Amino acid sequence: EETELTTWSAHTKDCNADVRVRARAANNDTFYDNPSSPPSALETLSVGSERKMRTSKNMVEEMSFVERLKLTISFWPYMIPLFIVYMSEYALQSGVWTAIGFPVDDEAARASFYQKGNWAYQAGVFISRSSGTIFEAPMWVLWLMPMLQCINLVFFYFVAVYQFWYNNALFIVCFYVGLLGGGVYVNGYMSVNRDLPVSIREFALSTVSVADTLGIVFADFSGLFIQSCLYQVNGIHGAAVSCPLS
Repeated sequence: EETELTTWSAHTKDCNADVRVRARAANNDTFYDNPSSPPSALETLSVGSERKMRTSKNMVEEMSFVERLKLTISFWPYMIPLFIVYMSEYALQSGVWTAIGFPVDDEAARASFYQKGNWAYQAGVFISRSSGTIFEAPMWVLWLMPMLQCINLVFFYFVAVYQFWYNNALFIVCFYVGLLGGGVYVNGYMSVNRDLPVSIREFALSTVSVADTLGIVFADFSGLFIQSCLYQVNGIHGAAVSCPLS
């Protein structure tokens, strides 16, 4: 009888523990494979993250079209820098850099500059995008970098026209263009993650990403006309469109 009582007592403790763990799991909207042992810290953290994501998604889904539109417009401090920096650097690549070469009337020289300039640009992008864990730019720096990128666009345009600085040292500036582009990209999204509440963060990240896409589209379109004008100035044939300034 004593043995049966001990066995029944142990069984009762196991059942109580099972009920407590299952109740805790039910509150977290999940079910653990091993109910006889409490969830680990990693499992608890994972459950908490999943619940926050579901709350965020449900909150945005419950918004009306007007509310979503107002929320999207409120992201302008992050979207405008991304749009400007991408518009400037892709207009440089698709328009201005295609009209630079040593000498400019040599097609192979222009192709060589375009290739090497883009390699330098990509090196700058790689370094600046990798700096997010080391340096986090404040908002005023996030806005300053696109303005500097616009200056780079103007600078290269005048270089292509007047050829006042026309040697391999230009690749250093191409590298600098990449640093600014990657810097705005990584710090723009880090600022969204830092500044905005969890309830709208996922929606904000996906919305802000539209800004750089629009910048690229606008740059590719304007780059056609920039290239045609520079080709006309330098007496180069083969532009896809006519220069609107002619």
